[in-house]
Formats: sequence, C-alpha cells, structure tokens
Amino acid sequence: MIQLARWAGATVISTVSSPEKARLATAAGAHHVIDYREGDPAARMRKIAPDGVDIVAEVALGANLDLDLAALKSRGTIATYANHGGKPIELDIAHTMVLNTRLQFLVLYTAGAQARAAAVGDVAAAVRDGAVPVGEEHGLPLVRFPLHRTADAHRAVQNGAVGKVLIDVAA
Repeated sequence: MIQLARWAGATVISTVSSPEKARLATAAGAHHVIDYREGDPAARMRKIAPDGVDIVAEVALGANLDLDLAALKSRGTIATYANHGGKPIELDIAHTMVLNTRLQFLVLYTAGAQARAAAVGDVAAAVRDGAVPVGEEHGLPLVRFPLHRTADAHRAVQNGAVGKVLIDVAA
C-alpha cells in the first residue's frame, strides 16, 4: 500500500506497532512513521496534516476506527479491506456525519469487473515503473517455504508473519 500510494503521488503517513514495522514502513517509502501505541498518534498526524488526512487505508477497522476518525479530514475516506483482530466496530453516527466521512469496504471478488480491470491496469503500470520492489530492503519481506512445507507456510500466515508468505512449487 505504501509503495502504491507513493507511486500515485501521495504523502504517506504510516502507523505501526513496533520499531521493526517502522523500519519496514520507512524502507517501503513512508514519508512519516508513527507508532500508534505511543502518546497521541492522532495529534502527531494532525501536526503533519493539520486539516486531516484525505484517505485512510485500513487493515484493522475495529481496532483503529477512533484513531482513523481523529486523523481524517472533513469529506475524507476510510477504505478498509481487512479487519485484523476481528474486533467489531461501534460507529458514532453523528461524528461521522459531521465529517461527511465515506466508509469504503473493499472485497476484490465483488468489486466489479470494471474496478478490477482498473486496479490491474494501475498496479501493472506501477510495476512497469519499478514502484513496487520486494524484499526486506524495500519494506516487504518475503518468507519462503518449499511445497512440502505448505502447512508451515499456513501457520506462518496464521501467526502474523510480516511480509509476503510464498510457497515455492518448483526446486
């Protein structure tokens, strides 16, 4: 997400939960990295973006909705494609209405053919431009398993492996 946002011209503020994830976010190209477990992360984001952020790309909406809304600008968007931790959300309707917040829930399979085709085109262009390199030095570690260790790869995903978990199907 960081690499694609940078490629699209965004100023990226990444929130993280550890120094290791901060290092990876920086390597991926985040302009600003904030540990959301320390101090007042919304205030730190507002220092960078006084009017608030335009778009929040969220992977743990249940856990982070309050922070997202505190950092969001009026008429901003929270786009979520996951809810790590599975925490349900409680929505303050009045606050989100006053902000004119747009909540965008995304599932690739139901996004529609036109949206998928546009996304494929954009990602392909980013790849052609060299904007999405992989590897730990680029903020996206690759964790590899041989085919016979597929169960270990599955466990790595379940246990929150950072980066992409790959299964090598050929020697």
